[in-house]
Amino acid sequence: MAETPLISIVIPSYNQAKYIAANLDSILNQTFHDFEVIFIDDGSTDNTADILKEYAQKDSRIKYVYQQNSERAVARTHGISLARGKYVCLVDSDDTWLPEKLEKQLQCMEANPEIVLCYASVNRIDSDGNKLKSAARQQEGYSGDVYKHLLTRNFIPSVTPMLRRSVLEKVGAQVTEYIPYEDWDFWLRISLQGKFHHIKEPLGNYRIHPSQSVQNVKASRIEEVTIKILDAKQNVFPEAYSLAYLRSAYWYLCAGDYKASRENLRLSLKKNFVRIFDLRFLGLYLFSALSRLNKDLVSRFLGGFH
Repeated sequence: MAETPLISIVIPSYNQAKYIAANLDSILNQTFHDFEVIFIDDGSTDNTADILKEYAQKDSRIKYVYQQNSERAVARTHGISLARGKYVCLVDSDDTWLPEKLEKQLQCMEANPEIVLCYASVNRIDSDGNKLKSAARQQEGYSGDVYKHLLTRNFIPSVTPMLRRSVLEKVGAQVTEYIPYEDWDFWLRISLQGKFHHIKEPLGNYRIHPSQSVQNVKASRIEEVTIKILDAKQNVFPEAYSLAYLRSAYWYLCAGDYKASRENLRLSLKKNFVRIFDLRFLGLYLFSALSRLNKDLVSRFLGGFH
């Protein structure tokens, strides 16, 4: 067996051939080189296999694994089970890294053994790789004991997490019944194992495009999963539920279900009455009342919650 790499990079993918080259090139161009790439093809029907086999022939650090389509949570878990490195990085195949991503995170993890997960801010790019306006929620984060903060929203960008493999072995698999927010549940469970560290400098690029999984999920599913995750956790406070219903109201509004949007706003207010002074709440309430408003205008005005 080849010498054990220090870092294992796990990439789940389904029909994202258009973005794979940019993804892999950004990884192979890292300033730190002691890693393996475990690419899990979750039953793609495009030319993903051809692209990966070509990359794997050129660089022995890349391992291509095909599985029958089983959803991304299963693909990630499969990839993690194959990881040999002391550290594991997760990234989706449509996103990219900046060159010093691995080097800077590794320095942090090696110097601070109490940190179980290190993540960084991210930039946003479009389908063609052009930089988009930054989103505040993807530039901000928390360090230390983050469980209570995580209950209010998922602030861990899926582009940049680096984790200790020993911790991943303790927390177990990602849960398919929580898709599309299985990563949020995953971070919550990991946060009970130790401290997180946020690097303020952007170290990755989060791609916004029409085929993103979260863009194609029904609002009712988002509401169901969000509440199910909170119900399964300990020490959940009303504000966490209030913000969860607020986000669901946004998704219902984008879907054109104004009645469900208003109901979620009611539930948000019921959980925390001071929500009535929240500009996001007021904006959603206004737009849900104006049922003829174009949903694209709603999205631009609110900036999005996902």
